[in-house]
Amino acid sequence: MEAVGLKVAAECLPCLFERGYRETTYLTKNEKLRIEALRKVLEMMAEEFSWEAYPAKLGTLRDRIIKDFFGGRDPYAEMKKRSNRLALKLLPEAESFVSKAESPYEKFRRACLVAARANALEFDVKGYGFHLEDFKLSLGSRALTPDHTRKAYRLVKNGGLVFYLADNAGEIVLDRVLVEVLKEFKAEVVLVVKGGPVLNDATMEDVKASGIGEIVDRVETIGDTVGFIWDEAPPHLKSRLPEAKLTVAKGMGNYEALTELEGGNLGINVFFLLRAKCNPIARSIKIERGALAALLKTL
Repeated sequence: MEAVGLKVAAECLPCLFERGYRETTYLTKNEKLRIEALRKVLEMMAEEFSWEAYPAKLGTLRDRIIKDFFGGRDPYAEMKKRSNRLALKLLPEAESFVSKAESPYEKFRRACLVAARANALEFDVKGYGFHLEDFKLSLGSRALTPDHTRKAYRLVKNGGLVFYLADNAGEIVLDRVLVEVLKEFKAEVVLVVKGGPVLNDATMEDVKASGIGEIVDRVETIGDTVGFIWDEAPPHLKSRLPEAKLTVAKGMGNYEALTELEGGNLGINVFFLLRAKCNPIARSIKIERGALAALLKTL
């Protein structure tokens, strides 16, 4: 049977491992402890890394190993706080940009562009040289590739249930502009964040820091997985996704996890908003690395 979803490429292995290494450097200066933790990661990779594996699952296992080894500490805790503070400073610019739209569709598209640009707020992807202090919205360029915003707009313009699968801290602040537009369309917006630390993904702490919890209808959590990994997601959420007009899925982790459902005929309309920060993602979507994608799929 042909594999579905985004499976690992050979280049995923050094990326996965290097990110693990960087996480250990944030947690200790003790070289022996770093080596012990990374040996455990290597053992897992030797067992799990195969052409059938997908990056989000391996990243989840890696981060759990490191988190368990270091007593549950979050390697990205301070970076997440700094990301939220920076994004709050940029929020007025994003809101002004969206408010200048001349039609409901254009307002939606501008908000999607902001949300996709905000997906740049990610650390330690191999070959992706992101520096928080240099981040700007840079809304002069308005390219989305592909640009399925009009198709997504048709699904939500009259309201209905929308799930919003958040990705990173900081990014979640700027997601507010898209959520606000969805609320103007009378949508019922359910925000989904992580229930525990993984990468620099948003948790309930970031929901509070961003203020987004005050404008959505409900907030749900899904544990500590990289993306919405179906086998680990709460059953009550999985049962409701097909009922939604749209599921907005932010970031590469959600793309990696949810495309595993391709061919399942679940009837879930997923709208991926992301920046393609690595070659395997870019190849999968058939875009250039670094491009912003607004991709609608029915899974």
